[in-house]
Amino acid sequence: MNTICPSHLASLGEDFLLLDIRERFEFNTYRADFPNYLNIPFSEFDEELANLQRNRKLILICNNGLRSRTAVQFLAERGFSDVSSVMGGLVKWQQNGLPMTGTPPDFISHSLSDSKECSA
Repeated sequence: MNTICPSHLASLGEDFLLLDIRERFEFNTYRADFPNYLNIPFSEFDEELANLQRNRKLILICNNGLRSRTAVQFLAERGFSDVSSVMGGLVKWQQNGLPMTGTPPDFISHSLSDSKECSA
């Protein structure tokens, strides 16, 4: 499975969609501040799948990377060929000091690591 450290996203250019798959109430509370960013909750994928371009690079993000890894597999099984997950999700995003909108908790929750570093 392809994963990418949040601090490396900017180096990819703008030819991808950063897809936040958290529930809408989570997204409305706090989110990454990044261009080409959209919220489609994983729970709504069945209804929204037709609105996504199968040939566009999609990078999925959630709170800590667990849901996005599951969603990458879900999309791959449905013919999406270029899908990745943000390693550590918004927890890593926040730990790397990347811009956010809204009011994230002091420590988002369920962190798998307290380090801003990404490792495979």
